[in-house]
Amino acid sequence: MKVIARTSSFAFKNKNIDVRTIGGQLGVSTVLEGSVRKAKNRVRITAQLISTDDGTHFWSKNFDRELEDIFVLQDEISILLADQIRENFGHIEIPSSLNTSQTHNVKAYDLWLKGSYHLKRKDFEDIKNAMKFFKAAIKVDPNYAEAYAFLGETYIHAAALNILPNEEGNDLARNAANKAIELNVENAKAHMVLAYIELFSAWNWEAALIEYDKAIKYGQSDQNEFITYYYIFIKEDFERAIEVAKMETETDPLHVHTHWQLGLTYYFARRFEKSIIAFNKALEIDPNYAEALRFRGLVQAYLGNYKEALIDINGALELIGGLGLANLDLLVVKILMGKKEEVLAVLKKSKYVDSSDPAVLYSLLNMPDEAIYWLDKAYEERSTIMATLKIFWVWDNLRDHTRFKEIYAQMNFPPSIKNKHILEPINIAQTTFVNPSLLNEKEIENYLEQLDQLMKEDQVYLDPAISLRLLAEKLDMQPNKLSWLLNEQIGKNFNEYINAYRLIAFKEKALNPNNSNLTLLGLAYDSGFNSKTVFNAFFKKMEGMTPKTWVKSHKK
Repeated sequence: MKVIARTSSFAFKNKNIDVRTIGGQLGVSTVLEGSVRKAKNRVRITAQLISTDDGTHFWSKNFDRELEDIFVLQDEISILLADQIRENFGHIEIPSSLNTSQTHNVKAYDLWLKGSYHLKRKDFEDIKNAMKFFKAAIKVDPNYAEAYAFLGETYIHAAALNILPNEEGNDLARNAANKAIELNVENAKAHMVLAYIELFSAWNWEAALIEYDKAIKYGQSDQNEFITYYYIFIKEDFERAIEVAKMETETDPLHVHTHWQLGLTYYFARRFEKSIIAFNKALEIDPNYAEALRFRGLVQAYLGNYKEALIDINGALELIGGLGLANLDLLVVKILMGKKEEVLAVLKKSKYVDSSDPAVLYSLLNMPDEAIYWLDKAYEERSTIMATLKIFWVWDNLRDHTRFKEIYAQMNFPPSIKNKHILEPINIAQTTFVNPSLLNEKEIENYLEQLDQLMKEDQVYLDPAISLRLLAEKLDMQPNKLSWLLNEQIGKNFNEYINAYRLIAFKEKALNPNNSNLTLLGLAYDSGFNSKTVFNAFFKKMEGMTPKTWVKSHKK
């Protein structure tokens, strides 16, 4: 099941766009649509599950509640929606309760949501704003584990963007992540933060994967930036990194950052033309996304398009007030343009938050002694860029230098792939969905027999309100087990299974002369269907024609 990320879905918020158009742009067959209205201490929430093919409503419901505990209501709606998705599309495990929010303070939650918005963009000013909001959330609720975890990730990006020195940023990130885990050992985001720190600061490749696996185990998506970086910098598997980055653009197609990430992956793989296409897409979504502008400028420079490169990088500098790594990028472009003396003049009078910055510039200038001097400092500072020593071409002028080889050896990189066109299989955090048997053979046989009786003798399908959970109660079994039984042993989801019996009942009623005075829709309702559109859609799907056509063809 592909679920589109909220960032892309919310691009359609408050816009009057046909659901079929939305389905086409997002590449989905079903849309969850809803609204929230608030009056004093009451809230009304509507939700509906809609087919993007023809606008059919699978399910809809209104919720009128007092705002005593918005998080309980959130979990209630989430479980109901998950039930509907399971009943209509196939088996998924659903807990009896979610406890999705780690705070009961609405103000803290609101601040966390605002911080999350900025963190997801990951642009220079956004990272500073994200820090502000997460700190404010923690001040309101000092036991808010998720706020600590997200603050930890924000510190990592702050260090990477030179907003904070490397050591300070990484230490703050580790402390925040550990605090989150202290409050909730299963906090997926906190373990992902530790994975980043082990990769980019501690350079402990095995520990990074251990934390990454924990993050995936506790609910983090396995389509993420971390694993693309690991594939690129540690395993030299550019193909797999690109594959993951592409999948991210499919699940979040209207989010600027996913296209930037794909562009960055192409950049490190030296596929500059494809990199520009991805950065162009990011800037199409948000023309003011400085990170995409500066990286597109770098790529243009490596392609020899210096005029375009300078326009892009100067544009990025203007957007972020002349701060950030775009200043370094500007010097890289000038080196590629052959303006060595101009760059040296800037280098001599500049101070750097991250010692890897001058190391990169001196390396590109082919001044190895000066570059090694700064690289030594970057090593001591635990600079994030050190993790790129294995594959990043900016270090190529240093690879034969004795001290470079010593630093490289101290970082314990795994051996390089000799033939990079034949990529070795990688067995790291390959989280795949395994559908284990939830029942033994005797239980399966017993429940199938009971189920058959409920359908054929008790005719529970005639009840229009029957649901997976209600049917599970009649069988005295867990809903998750019943869902698994229907999908894995019978080969149908809940609605397909129930509606198949209703369809048989309808056909019998429709061909019975005693019912000639009743409408086809009335007979459908008598057979257990509770929606005209669902009845017509299911009938046509199974029979290839409308109910009216079918009845006519069978009464001749």
